[in-house]
Amino acid sequence: MLFSLDWLLELCPVECDAQSVASALTARGLTVDSVESKGRDHLLDIDVPANRPDCLGHLGVARELSAAFGVPLTAGPAVPAGAGPRGPGQVRVEIDDPSLCSRYTARVIHKVRIGPSADWVVRRLESCGLRSVNNAVDVSNLVMLQLGQPIHFFDLDRLATDDRGCRLIRVRAARENEILRTLDGVERRLDERMAVIADAGGAVALAGVMGGADSEVGPSTRSILVEAARFDPGTIRATSRRLGLRSDASFRFERGGDPEGPPAAQQLSAHLLAELAGGTPDSAVIDLYPAPARPRRLELRCPQLERLLGFRPAAGEALDALDRLQLSPEDVGDDTLRVTVPSWRNDLEREADLVEEVARHLGYDRIPADVEPHDVAALPGPSEPSLADRSRDLLAGLGFHEALGYSMIASGEDEPFVAADAGPALNLVNPIAEHLSQLRRSILPGLVRAVDLNLRRGARDVRLFEVGRVFHSRGSDLGPDETLRLGLAWCGAGESRHWSRPDRPVDLFDIVGVGEHLLNDLVPGSHWERAAGARPTFHPGRSVHWRAQTGVLVAWGGAVHPRLRRELGEDVFLLEVELAALADAPTRSPRFQELPRVPGVTRDLALVLTSEVTFAEVEQTLRSVDPPAPVRFEAVDRYEGPPLLTGQSSLTVRITLQPLDRTLTDSQAESYCRALVERLGERLAVRIRT
Repeated sequence: MLFSLDWLLELCPVECDAQSVASALTARGLTVDSVESKGRDHLLDIDVPANRPDCLGHLGVARELSAAFGVPLTAGPAVPAGAGPRGPGQVRVEIDDPSLCSRYTARVIHKVRIGPSADWVVRRLESCGLRSVNNAVDVSNLVMLQLGQPIHFFDLDRLATDDRGCRLIRVRAARENEILRTLDGVERRLDERMAVIADAGGAVALAGVMGGADSEVGPSTRSILVEAARFDPGTIRATSRRLGLRSDASFRFERGGDPEGPPAAQQLSAHLLAELAGGTPDSAVIDLYPAPARPRRLELRCPQLERLLGFRPAAGEALDALDRLQLSPEDVGDDTLRVTVPSWRNDLEREADLVEEVARHLGYDRIPADVEPHDVAALPGPSEPSLADRSRDLLAGLGFHEALGYSMIASGEDEPFVAADAGPALNLVNPIAEHLSQLRRSILPGLVRAVDLNLRRGARDVRLFEVGRVFHSRGSDLGPDETLRLGLAWCGAGESRHWSRPDRPVDLFDIVGVGEHLLNDLVPGSHWERAAGARPTFHPGRSVHWRAQTGVLVAWGGAVHPRLRRELGEDVFLLEVELAALADAPTRSPRFQELPRVPGVTRDLALVLTSEVTFAEVEQTLRSVDPPAPVRFEAVDRYEGPPLLTGQSSLTVRITLQPLDRTLTDSQAESYCRALVERLGERLAVRIRT
């Protein structure tokens, strides 16, 4: 923000140059980014922290100079004698909801003459980045720039009267779909979450953001109603964001302010309107203050200064620092100081804040740079890595790169990626952008967008993963159900390219391998049932899912559906894992198995079956026959074509019998294989290929 050095020195008459002022303010936490000479004045571009709304006006910065140099502030201007109201009950003010407006003051200024401002006013406004409009509007800006308290002027004669002939000012919530034309000429549709200033006819201003065009001060204005109020910061911020309307007033109101500031703003407004516009102020000031703020009192234990700052200020230093900051310190004994927080310092809430104030005043350079030694043995050891961290390590080891996506997505973007019973998506009340209006129910939409971006930029080999939360509705009375998911996307090469072998594109077996690797490493000893088929966004014939022994779905993946593949231009394989479900999956303790001392027996069965029969069904049937030794089944080949009939395929299953303590005879192996063939014929109508 831009501040005029001449203006600051009028409020705090310090005899020093611009660089000295800039250094003093920077040392106190108000960083001066630049100092620019403009004629006889200097402009200071000050970075005001968000927790210091008191420094959003020249008076607040002048207070910092006063504390730094020990120079008292100048007295405020005198208010001209009031002319008295034109009649009792000329203006009536009502506050419907004190939570929207905690204080509202109003005063009428008569006999104003609207015209151009004096040259010094124009120069002062332009130096702070504002343009001159007319003497009345310029007064409102001068008050805001000096005190940090926004005010608003109404043309009194353009306000509607109530049934008693009074000009009514009413602070209330806006009505749903109420229309207000603001000073920028735009008609805005309001809702019940916004606050407005209304007269007897309807809304005339958007409270704390912008005035209305129908009550604007113009060349014909003769009587001005001055509004100085304190509005709820949250309401002002939400209104400004919903309407996309930012103003100097909303910038200050949404950061809070001084509850005792409106009367001072009224006093300065009356003085300037009398001086610059020839106005005569009413003697009466309306001040509605439903719940006056009580002064906050805090205590500072002096030993806390040494504990938090690393040094102990000399006797009287802390007391002097707090006194210069206008905190009215008292020594109450037991090495304790009690302060009364000024109304404009709403950032001071606890003892640690007072310690910081002492440090600011004495100088941060007094804090020692050395660090106290710590006993390393007393520090806690590393905690057990979570499923999310272990997933990241595993996938990074497999050559995947972590992506960080938004939890917000476009409306309906995740529909193809979720189950039919997933429930509706959660809509955001105040989205940051139109295409980010819902909370995601799947990790995959963001990964697909990331893959598409890479493909458009010419990156063909993409391996990405993301670990994050998805959100499901639990009903209107409950918050969203947040679960942790892992998603990955893979396209391009299935393995690192090398001159010694031909390139191989990624296929379903690669993504299945990654899924098996993840599940078996994250939950060792558990058993997973894998089957074909997944969500609508996957290819119906090239997708797979996994379930735990309890039947809970834990992972799903495969190639994207042909429709999405046409949009992407490449085969993309996706996988999504429900990490929360893995945490609850049953596990078995691993057991040691000694190495076999005798040779195993291997047999291959070439089976003829219909194309609908899967290897999982074949394996389940094979395991229903008791083996003479530990056995392993592998699918080694599948063939379709002549001389097989249409709809038939040949599946070669390798059977490995591995006894541990004695050698199997050929008759035992052959007898077992015959039993397998008979069981397959009975249950699946499978026969041996001849």
